[in-house]
Amino acid sequence: MKPFLLALTCIAALAFAIPAAAVDLSVSPEEIEAEKAHWIERLTESQSQFANAKARFAQAQATYQRMRTRSGSRGDKRSLVVAELRAAETALADAEANLESTLAEARREGVPPGWIRDAASHRNAAPAARN
Repeated sequence: MKPFLLALTCIAALAFAIPAAAVDLSVSPEEIEAEKAHWIERLTESQSQFANAKARFAQAQATYQRMRTRSGSRGDKRSLVVAELRAAETALADAEANLESTLAEARREGVPPGWIRDAASHRNAAPAARN
């Protein structure tokens, strides 16, 4: 029970430490909706790229593991599998960095946390396209 209370305390402390965004009354509701749609689209795209890169890396790892258990995988075939694993690893790192920078930019721009949660729920509702 103590770890739960500690986590809850940390979350509450962070919630109170984050300054509330200033409300700009000169912005029309249409502009707010357009801004929300823009951020949800950007965040959803970054999350989808990360999910696709993660799936590609998992697939490349599985292929590599299968290749290692077979004695006949040598030469060009082995080189292709290793190259794909390295490319997938690089793509995953790039996608993760892109997602983190998009989230950081959203926070700096004062995007409400609810919009970020909405982007996550949009991505979960529409499965990521496979490359």
